[in-house]
Amino acid sequence: MHRSSLLGRVFTTVCLLAGAGLFAPAVRAQNETLEDFGAPSSNPAAHAPARAVPALPGPPPSSESAAVSPPASASKPTARTGAPAEAGLPGWMSSPPGPIVSGLDWHGNLELDDGYVKYSWNTSAQPEIVYDSRGRFVLGPMLTHNLGRGFLGRDFFLRVTGQVVAWVQEALDRYQINADDVYVQVGQQGLWDFQAGRFLTWRVFRKGLGFDLYTLEDTGARIEQGNFDPVSGWFPHMYEVNTIFLRDSGAVPSSRAALHFYPTSWSGIELVGSYGHLPNNQDVLGGRLAAGINLKYFSLLVGGEYQVGSPDQRIGALDTTTLVWVPCDKCATAKNYGAGGSLALTPVPQIEIAVNLAYLEHKEWTATAALRSNSMRSVGGYLQLDAGSLLIKRSLILGGAFFRTENTNQDDDYWCHDQFAAYLAYPLGFNNAVVKLVFSKATGYQQGHAGDKLDADMYSLRLRFAYYY
Repeated sequence: MHRSSLLGRVFTTVCLLAGAGLFAPAVRAQNETLEDFGAPSSNPAAHAPARAVPALPGPPPSSESAAVSPPASASKPTARTGAPAEAGLPGWMSSPPGPIVSGLDWHGNLELDDGYVKYSWNTSAQPEIVYDSRGRFVLGPMLTHNLGRGFLGRDFFLRVTGQVVAWVQEALDRYQINADDVYVQVGQQGLWDFQAGRFLTWRVFRKGLGFDLYTLEDTGARIEQGNFDPVSGWFPHMYEVNTIFLRDSGAVPSSRAALHFYPTSWSGIELVGSYGHLPNNQDVLGGRLAAGINLKYFSLLVGGEYQVGSPDQRIGALDTTTLVWVPCDKCATAKNYGAGGSLALTPVPQIEIAVNLAYLEHKEWTATAALRSNSMRSVGGYLQLDAGSLLIKRSLILGGAFFRTENTNQDDDYWCHDQFAAYLAYPLGFNNAVVKLVFSKATGYQQGHAGDKLDADMYSLRLRFAYYY
């Protein structure tokens, strides 16, 4: 056995044992909270997903992993009995900030998915049926220090964390340990903070509980049989104002810095700068602005982003007439800019309805300065009903979601991707643990400017167990 494989096995075992040791204290802490306060509080911030990675045959790159964003340390733990909130939803929307208590905590999650998927096309290609199993275990320390009271009566704090991820399904023939959140954060609790490192930005495009990150229904229909390439193998993934969203999407560097402002207890603003160098010799700079409000009967999230990538060395060509080297500023560069948002309505606590809209423009110049461009539009929403709380006095969430994504380029090629999911989620009553069954259907349609057409379908069924701590 290779030494790296042996070390990977040992590290994975240690992480799993540590997580098991945390289970009992987490449940005891929740029970103490329920006894002290008499009722569960609202859910905490959810785990951390832009460009979808392929659903098969292996797990997504760890740099695009998602993890639970834990609530701030408080004098008493917060009861977390409901279903987990959506991936990347801002923490202030789910749980009010508590007092800062210095100390070391451990946070993470376990997510296990087993599924069935069938792909088919209107060509001579035979349908494909795949039994899919995947999952991830996240564990990391979070060190918080209360720096004392500052202006406006708010405590200053310093927080650092680093999380590791162990995969159930390996992308390579070896054991993998990857990173999720790695950042430092300083500010005043509930007023402002500055965050730098590797982390997830705020979600502004809400999809409900039916489209979890890196799952069969999230990737949807495939363009051709046997092609699992993350870029060319799938119909366009819905645009979610997510060019700068994941920790590292392959087209966006993991390094970023963010300023957060909280004008009121029901509103927040995030300003993010993304920067770094990519393996394809591109330097990338980008910015993202997100803002939201969360009131009793509705919540609104909006955002916009801009990113430019350019070669790390200037590109040019020799003028054959003057024999002078002429630089080309646009050659081998790319720009993305987009905006969008979501409006969620909660007429009664048991019902939530959301609608979303987002738009993206992409422009890319080749090494010879030829322009390639495309535009993408995504629209859709979801409806969730907690039928259990009405019938059996126990939460049982029924929901459905539908999204359409359209993409056109300068050659008038057209792609359309419709994605539907229906789901049943049963919260287990502790640490946002949930058992969930999701059925999904996706239809892809492609028409080229030369008249060629392609239709593709995808059906899937997925069972998930998730536990957050």
